[in-house]
Amino acid sequence: MMPQGPLYCETGHPWLFMAEPVNTITNAFIIIAAFVALARVRRARIGMPAELAVLLFLLFATGIGSFFWHAFRTRVALAFDALPGTLFLFVFAGLWIRALFGGWAGLAGALGLLAAAAGSMMLWRLTGIDLTGMPPAVAFAPAFATIALAGIALVIATGRRFGADCARLGAFALLSAVTAAVCRSIDLLMCSVIPFGTHFLWHILLSLAAYLGIALLLRLRLQSGTGTTARP
Repeated sequence: MMPQGPLYCETGHPWLFMAEPVNTITNAFIIIAAFVALARVRRARIGMPAELAVLLFLLFATGIGSFFWHAFRTRVALAFDALPGTLFLFVFAGLWIRALFGGWAGLAGALGLLAAAAGSMMLWRLTGIDLTGMPPAVAFAPAFATIALAGIALVIATGRRFGADCARLGAFALLSAVTAAVCRSIDLLMCSVIPFGTHFLWHILLSLAAYLGIALLLRLRLQSGTGTTARP
């Protein structure tokens, strides 16, 4: 019987209680990233800003949901894997935009990015290309490209307003996220080279990207509040 949901090189190779052992175990990096980010926020001694608390919660939830998805591969676990991670992405984008342009710009920017990513996928499907069975690198290429281009624009805007150090932090976060997306996309293409695939690198690199993203928002908050280049 064909497993339901996304397939990976590890699918069908269980170990102990885990349907996909490497993909399951590497979710620890997501949890670790959340704890390290939490410690960084606490060291800044600014309390716990609500927006950072939301991101930390979503990051913890992503790690837990992804653990249960790769361990047990149930529909419920898949929902708890995908939803927190998607929310993290668009909430983070909105907060980054808000830090740069203020007020309602963050909400409008997050919704605009979501609409642009979804719209690019709709246009891709209207080309008539059969995307059934295509690797994610092809099937989701328009959405990935839209989000990456938006990220580049935000990095440039960050450099102009907050300086090169903040822009560099944003660029590293974006580079980690893009590399993670590539590793996720090519997983099934690499099974003959790496038996357990490259999906585990998606977990590791996306954890790094999430941590750097929270660190960036914290630094932008500190600089906005002090008018200096203070670092947490």
